[in-house]
Amino acid sequence: MAEPEPSQPALPPQATMGLLDYLTAHSLDEDYAHVAEQRASEPSAGGPRLRGASVVALAVFGLLATTAGIQTARTEPVRQSSRDALVANAQDQREEMDETRKEVLQLRRAVDRAQEAVLAASESGRILQEQVDGLELTTGAAPATGPGVRVVVDDNAEAGTGRQVVLDKDLQILVNGLWSAGAEAVSVNDQRVTSLTSIRTAGDAITVNLRSLSRPYTVQALGDPDQLPARFVESPAGSWWLNLKSVYGLQFTMTREESLTVPAAPALTLRHARRPDSEER
Repeated sequence: MAEPEPSQPALPPQATMGLLDYLTAHSLDEDYAHVAEQRASEPSAGGPRLRGASVVALAVFGLLATTAGIQTARTEPVRQSSRDALVANAQDQREEMDETRKEVLQLRRAVDRAQEAVLAASESGRILQEQVDGLELTTGAAPATGPGVRVVVDDNAEAGTGRQVVLDKDLQILVNGLWSAGAEAVSVNDQRVTSLTSIRTAGDAITVNLRSLSRPYTVQALGDPDQLPARFVESPAGSWWLNLKSVYGLQFTMTREESLTVPAAPALTLRHARRPDSEER
């Protein structure tokens, strides 16, 4: 009969459960137990001191809160007074700016009347005034009225892709096509188009003369209302828009008008000037 094997001594927990797991499970147990024993052996040493410190801290906090409330109450009228003063100052500045703009407009009108009076006083002045009027129409410095066509374009009513919306390039082609068809003056959403005008995209909007436009886009062109539509349709610009309408569903309507008004271009600046040939001597 075989003799029984001697029993093996029990292994410590850190040997059987792994060192990392043991440290994780028991790293703080001994510290907590040690602190608990100290509090149990000296119950009267820390308790009153802790309560006293808490009372002092609460008293200090209450004093600070009361002081802050008093200071806020004292400074609130000052803040309100400062705000009212700023609002009043801004209102005064706005009113002064409006008055200045009115004065500038009155002075411009006075200068125009004086110029017309001087030019009308002589035959050469009247000829020069006719030249000025023609140049103002060409450059867009003055508003223009006459017959023409009105074109209204817009995105596809159910636009789902980027090509089903009107792009800045589409408006450029439309305006250039009207010029080529014989238009004498053109505006887009009441923005006069001149040789200095840019039609481009800025963010989500199309801008003309740095002004953001909103849909739909209304293009007015002064010219022969009987000739403009036919010439435009036969031009490359007309083919471009016919394709946009038939393929991508962009909206396009053109109507003949007996009387249209395109406004003057904003803030035209004189860059070059020369004396007439008759006065160069």
